[in-house]
Amino acid sequence: MRTPHLAIFSRPRNRLACALFMAGLAQQALALDYGIYDARALAMGGTALAVGDTTQGQYYNPALLAFHSGDEDKTRDGRTYFPTMVVQATDTADSAINAVDDNLDTKLSNAVNSYNSLKTAASAGAVAASATDLRKVLDEIANKDVTVNGFFGLSVSEPSDHEGGAFYIGARVIGAGTSKVTDTDLALLDDYISAMNEIAAGATPQAVAAKYPNLVNANGTLKDPTKTLSSSADVSALAISEWGMAAAKEFTFWGQAISFGITPKLMRVDAYRDDANFNTSSATSINDTINQFSDTKSTHITFNADIGIAAIIAEHYRVGIAVKDISSKDFTTHQDADPVTGLARPDLIVKLRPRSRMGLGYVNENFSVGVDYDLKESTPIANEAPNQDLTLGAEYRLFDSLALRVGYRQDQTGVRENASSAGIGYRYRRFVMDIAYSQSADMKAGGLQMGWTF
Repeated sequence: MRTPHLAIFSRPRNRLACALFMAGLAQQALALDYGIYDARALAMGGTALAVGDTTQGQYYNPALLAFHSGDEDKTRDGRTYFPTMVVQATDTADSAINAVDDNLDTKLSNAVNSYNSLKTAASAGAVAASATDLRKVLDEIANKDVTVNGFFGLSVSEPSDHEGGAFYIGARVIGAGTSKVTDTDLALLDDYISAMNEIAAGATPQAVAAKYPNLVNANGTLKDPTKTLSSSADVSALAISEWGMAAAKEFTFWGQAISFGITPKLMRVDAYRDDANFNTSSATSINDTINQFSDTKSTHITFNADIGIAAIIAEHYRVGIAVKDISSKDFTTHQDADPVTGLARPDLIVKLRPRSRMGLGYVNENFSVGVDYDLKESTPIANEAPNQDLTLGAEYRLFDSLALRVGYRQDQTGVRENASSAGIGYRYRRFVMDIAYSQSADMKAGGLQMGWTF
């Protein structure tokens, strides 16, 4: 599967907008979590380790594929899903993207040039307004987490009598890192706002220049602040393409059904990591910044596997434990020489580590409720903060065609805000569709999948 292309950023921008977007993606983004890969799980808060069905096992706990009775040719419980899409993004990511689209840095530079051409109250007010808009966005990015996390895939699952299998192709993209919007940059913009507002209110340019000498050149012209900002970001990303084949078998021990499952998979991992800053003299457009980030790309082809176990107790109660990516991997990325000093910069490491999760659930014909818990904090892929989820989800089936779902997710580390979610599943004859939406104080997510029974 092809790695997603950043074609949306095709229009030129000044270097501040380039770095603004890259820093936005990087600000305290979350570590590589267990993952949400389909709309049903998203609607249920990410809960799937025990209450997941045979259409989801390949993503969360392969042991679930065996929790099925009857011949697949008669039950028609096989599923082909395409597309399956889940996208999660914080509100601050929207702010960063909007800043690029709104040309905030270009507007400020143009306002400065206009003021230098004609020093009037109106032109000074335009500089103050543009600086205020940019200051607001920088403050939002500096004080809130930013995460972009998406999955797109195709899957085919075929449960049989107390055993089952599934195949999937999927691509997951995660942006992560740490940004530093400096107090010096914020204070500089504050000076521009105050100085230009004073001129707009009637003060003379000479008096304001004497009060704010750091804002003017030797010839008395106003400096362009976008060329002197010093904020920076350690930006990293993983684009993980997987080809997985899951299988599970149910056994009976002391009258209890216990299933074991495994998902061997071939992975293509495109790892990116770079040190970016606002004042990169070689980056004059968003394309230049994207290209510099892309130049750090390191592609790795590797094998890995997910494993899981699940048990049915007293007919309706379930417990499951699973581990994703059981083999630890380190991916080295290459940085170009420092664009200012020309000195070589060290290679950087992006980490992929196992993630373990446990789930408990109650499942009957019409109602399911479950809870999942990450057994330990996730390992950051670079320098971002870890996370550890506790999720709760429920589903109620009306007739055979409609399912109503709700969920709740809480990060035990306190980094991420609590999220609520809801969704529906619909079936008409052999056509099936699932839709989900999730929202927290700083994040929105949506999921959609469509499929066919066989």
